[in-house]
Amino acid sequence: MPTTSPDPRVGPSDSCAQPRLRADAQANLERILCSAREVFGAQGLDATLADVARHAGVGVGTVYRRFASKDELIQALFDSRCAEIESLAATSLEIPDAWEGLVHYLETISLRMADSRGFGDLLMDARFTSDAFTRARTSITRSTAALVDRAKQEGTLRNDFEISDIPLLMHTIKLSQNLTGDDAPESYRRVLGFIIDGLRASRTTHRELPVPALTTEQLDHVMHRYGTSADSPC
Repeated sequence: MPTTSPDPRVGPSDSCAQPRLRADAQANLERILCSAREVFGAQGLDATLADVARHAGVGVGTVYRRFASKDELIQALFDSRCAEIESLAATSLEIPDAWEGLVHYLETISLRMADSRGFGDLLMDARFTSDAFTRARTSITRSTAALVDRAKQEGTLRNDFEISDIPLLMHTIKLSQNLTGDDAPESYRRVLGFIIDGLRASRTTHRELPVPALTTEQLDHVMHRYGTSADSPC
């Protein structure tokens, strides 16, 4: 009976080599994304792809094979963050009290910014203006607007507050986190407490602030680091 010679173009291990390569590539992708979250979270979005590659334990060429530029990698992270925020908005809308739902939303986003510098940069950095970023931000705005409108209809949120005010509030929180994060990482919660009290349509009492004020020593350290005297009024 004639035998068929094996095709010399196909090696004996080729049938399993391709899936293994795909698995390796997937593992590298997950490692790169995980490292990018940690590196950008710690250093902000000024970190480089070389920083990400070093943290992931891969060559920078491996990163470039998956992402043509840093913006492309950031877009991948931004997509996952947008999904998180939209999920948070949906959860906040499920809270029966509209005011508490809005407060939960603002407090949770502020906490995530405190935990990750890159999270705040992704939300508010004006450098990212591609159509994909614009669509994602529009989606976040739509989700947030539902929380704002519901609290207004309930009568607990001041009527002159607009959705466009939220990025300004978040920038204020982020600035507080950047200033005091090394000395008093939770002090931003005082600023957030003042902001939340100011958003109420009316109030006879105020929320208890969750953390104490900076000590004189902490304030001096913060101000000297940024070249400002603690005695200066501005």
